[in-house]
Amino acid sequence: MFLPVTNPSFKPLSKEGRVVALVDMNAFFAQIEQINNPALRGRPVFVGGNPKNRSIVASASYEARPFGVKSGMSYHKALRLCPEAVIVEGNTSKYLDYCYRIVAILREFTDIVEVFSIDEAFLDLTHVQNLFGPADTIAEKIKSRLFKELGLRCSIGIGPNKLVAKMASGWQKPDGLTRIW
Repeated sequence: MFLPVTNPSFKPLSKEGRVVALVDMNAFFAQIEQINNPALRGRPVFVGGNPKNRSIVASASYEARPFGVKSGMSYHKALRLCPEAVIVEGNTSKYLDYCYRIVAILREFTDIVEVFSIDEAFLDLTHVQNLFGPADTIAEKIKSRLFKELGLRCSIGIGPNKLVAKMASGWQKPDGLTRIW
């Protein structure tokens, strides 16, 4: 006969119900290039394809954004808006290495991690709040670890589902933390 093991301290759900976070790395490719090349720090940076070919900005540093530069914009248009920018040809293997390291840190907080893109991941925090504290506290710990160990800043959105968490992550960029219920 099977008897379920009960744990009196286990709570099936948080008082809010399901708790989902989206970790979104800010200007991911540009941020990595600035970390790896100190001469780029504090300067507007575009990361994309070979600048000798017709190419687009895959990532623009936050120093370039006040000029109106956005991801997906042609280099030609981006350089008209921000002529002092430095163009860096992207390095996929370097970005994947950082992605794997980020995911390893996230998995220390929950085993329910869904990598959404190279610079975004959803985390289900519903059942780990008993271990690490409330969702906001967990998010602050994640932000702190990513900065301390990798030098990366991120924005985190927290909500009752993936859609709301994704929306919340974009509200206080860069380096934000937003919770929506």
